[in-house]
Amino acid sequence: MKRLNNHGLSLVEVVVTFAIVMAIVSGLMAIIMNYRLRAQNSLSELELQTYKNTLTKAIQDDILTFGIAEINQGGSCLSSTNSSRFSSCANLVFKNGTEKILAISKIEQDNRDSLENKYIYYDDERYVLKDTLPEKIPSGRHAFDFQTIFISTENFVSSDSTVLADGTEIKIYSIDIPIEHIDYEQDFGLHIVASDADILTANAMTTEFRFASEAQEFVAPADGTYRIELWGASGGNAGSYVGGKGSYTGGYITLKKNQVLYFYVGGQGNNSTGGYNGGAAVATGSENYGASGGGATDVRLVSGNWNTFESLKSRIMVAAGGGGANYRNVTSEADQKLYGSGNGGSGGGLWGYDGVSESFQSSVGYTSADFHSIGSGGTQVLGGTKNGYDSVPDLISSAITGGFGFGSTTEQSGGGGGWYTGSQSSNGGAGGGSSYISGHLGCQAINQNSVSNSISHKANSEYDSYVFTNTTMIDGEGYLWNSTTQPTKKQGMPSNGVTTINDGNVGDGYARITYLGL
Repeated sequence: MKRLNNHGLSLVEVVVTFAIVMAIVSGLMAIIMNYRLRAQNSLSELELQTYKNTLTKAIQDDILTFGIAEINQGGSCLSSTNSSRFSSCANLVFKNGTEKILAISKIEQDNRDSLENKYIYYDDERYVLKDTLPEKIPSGRHAFDFQTIFISTENFVSSDSTVLADGTEIKIYSIDIPIEHIDYEQDFGLHIVASDADILTANAMTTEFRFASEAQEFVAPADGTYRIELWGASGGNAGSYVGGKGSYTGGYITLKKNQVLYFYVGGQGNNSTGGYNGGAAVATGSENYGASGGGATDVRLVSGNWNTFESLKSRIMVAAGGGGANYRNVTSEADQKLYGSGNGGSGGGLWGYDGVSESFQSSVGYTSADFHSIGSGGTQVLGGTKNGYDSVPDLISSAITGGFGFGSTTEQSGGGGGWYTGSQSSNGGAGGGSSYISGHLGCQAINQNSVSNSISHKANSEYDSYVFTNTTMIDGEGYLWNSTTQPTKKQGMPSNGVTTINDGNVGDGYARITYLGL
């Protein structure tokens, strides 16, 4: 047989070789295209999930903050402008009298694959869905069927009445907005459930945890998305001075059925023992001078005593407690003056608030004239410091007394509990603790190979399977932490119906977890 080249390949061999190469190339191209399609689908799924979570959070935040009075299809929904641009519309009436519309844009029947007209409207904002059609339409589906937001008028808004065990009749409202991608079978829809009795907030499946001085176990009843909310405890009061207020943290997390979490709810500070879960106690003999710190409220993956390091480092969310106040009244006949008294620092966001020291004066029998000290707040990587000042005031002493989860307890007022606790203090208020949410911007997790005397940190989260989305962090002064800098915007802290909320939390801590079924 005649050879066609210097290597001696025959025509048949060349053809066979070419066929083999083309088969390999075709296989590789198929793999690449399949991978590309999967990547596109994964991105679309992520975008839809983000869209749904963002909008759901906006609605549920209002329900939790203000409470639902009624949901109807009247109000502004009936205006000629709204009826012409919305295919379905619900009027949410809150208990403070505010009314907000939740509506769906009209879908152009002759142009369903145009996505710019697909949006959900809530509270004067258009949430535009920017999802795009896949390159390949699956068998049995058509581009003109694809509209992403599906509305079933009879199920969009529904209500039902039920009677509680005590005979109270309540009304339960539900809103359903299915969102479907052409490539996905799972439901990305918004499901909002609320009650006019405040016993149901965003869903009927809510579990609450109150102060109990022990770990409280939660077992996830089903696969899905859960919202966790925590309120830290306030520091103790002393004389006319008040302890710092507790912080609030919240976020969404995905759990599998039967996954177990442990809730530790902080106790309010007092005149002796520390507030449960990290609030520092008052030193023996100083009970009349100051108060202890409030405990943090947190969620953990590992149970145990509240101060066990292996348990503390498994925390995935922490709402900080406030520092204890100080009031040392000199009662000698020669000189009845205050010195070094002040309020405790509130629980913080990424870092806690410092305590306050005022009215410090020289006093009979007090050798360090005009000396006063304050406790600083905890941070993401260090406990608070006890800072001593003279009358100038110049800093004359400084020592870290806060710590990871708990700190020193040898002064007149105790620091607040937290991710890192605030510092104790004498002659002034103690510092508040810092808060933490796995995945929240600016938070510093600890590496899980850390030991109690050697802690190292990493950004955001150590647990890839326990990262929160749609996070909210509000400090004890009412400021919203959505960046790594000191916040300037106040946002009302959600009420829990148990403790007193006035910017920050006053009283014991509190926690609740709500199954959203998403």
